[in-house]
Amino acid sequence: MATAYAPMASQVMKSSLVVHSRPRGLSGAAALTRRPGRFTVKAIQPEKATYQVVQPINGDPFIGSLETPVTSSPLVAWYLSNLPAYRTAVSPLLRGVEVGLAHGYLLVGPFALTGPLRSTPVHGQAGALGAAGLVAILSVCLTMYGVASFNEGDPSTAPSLTLTGRKKEADKLQTSDGWAKFTGGFFFGGISGVLWAYFLLYVLDLPYFFK
Repeated sequence: MATAYAPMASQVMKSSLVVHSRPRGLSGAAALTRRPGRFTVKAIQPEKATYQVVQPINGDPFIGSLETPVTSSPLVAWYLSNLPAYRTAVSPLLRGVEVGLAHGYLLVGPFALTGPLRSTPVHGQAGALGAAGLVAILSVCLTMYGVASFNEGDPSTAPSLTLTGRKKEADKLQTSDGWAKFTGGFFFGGISGVLWAYFLLYVLDLPYFFK
């Protein structure tokens, strides 16, 4: 009896697993076919390392300063390091005198040639007085900045380490006494520069082309 039912059970299972090659009516399922798997192999060129022209200084984005070919150029660094404001080995008084001499000497010409008295015979004297007045105003502004920024007796706020970690003496300009000396030197140098420019232009009467 069991052997009689065995062929029938096998036929039922085979009929349930048979996949029809054609759909039955409109709702019949399409024939199932196995497609061989296709694999696409693409050769990807590795990304080349690019050089960033503008990048954070020292590679640290938290400093808030950018390193560019201009600011990081050795020529620019040499020029800036030779300005009076960055020559920490020189006393603040001499640095102020140097800055004042340059400003006072260069201010006489614009005041004399573009001032309201440029068409009068006293345009040189007027230009010198105007330049001296501007030097005095700038000296007062420097004094106000020093009073507001530095306290008497406080140490220098300038960094005492270089970028390479080498220790150095803090800049004395960033103190109340140092800034006072710088301001006094600026005023003295500015007035001296004005007098020297006036002496060359209108006392010696040198043949400058812009007179």
